[in-house]
Amino acid sequence: MSSDVSYENGRLTVIRTFDAPREAVFDAWIETSKVQLWWGCAYAIQVQSEIEPTVGGKFNHLMKLKEVGDYLHKGVITAYEPPALLAYDLYDGFNHERMPVRVEFIEEGLGTKVCLTQENLPDSYSQFVKVGWSAGFEKLSEILEQETAVS
Repeated sequence: MSSDVSYENGRLTVIRTFDAPREAVFDAWIETSKVQLWWGCAYAIQVQSEIEPTVGGKFNHLMKLKEVGDYLHKGVITAYEPPALLAYDLYDGFNHERMPVRVEFIEEGLGTKVCLTQENLPDSYSQFVKVGWSAGFEKLSEILEQETAVS
C-alpha cells in the first residue's frame, strides 16, 4: 500500500493506513530505537533521534544522508495525546520558519490510519519533503510488518 500525498498552498498532507495496532504505530513515532529505523528519506543511512515525549519536549532527528552529509530536523512537541495525536513545530536547515506538523493516529479495523499535515512549507522545498515522507512511511510500514510477523 502506498501513501496518499498532496501539497497545496504550503500545506503537505500524507495519509497512509498501516497493518498494525494504533499503539504500535504511535510508539514507532516516539521510541528513539524505532524512529531511528524509519525516519528520513531514501538517502538517509543513519538517524540519531532525541525525543522527549511531553508537551514542550524535544523532537530532534539528525540524518546522515548518503553523499550529502548531516541534515538536522529540530522540533518542539506542541501536542502529545498517546496513542491518538502527536504534534510538533519543526525547524530545519532549508527553511528557518516554523513548520507545524500534526500526526493523527486513527483506528481502522485492526490497522491504523495515519494522517500527517505539515504547514508553512515553501513551494521550492515541497517536492523534497513529499519524497522524504513517502520514503519514511514506506520504511515504517516495513518495520511494522516485521514487528507484527514476530508477535
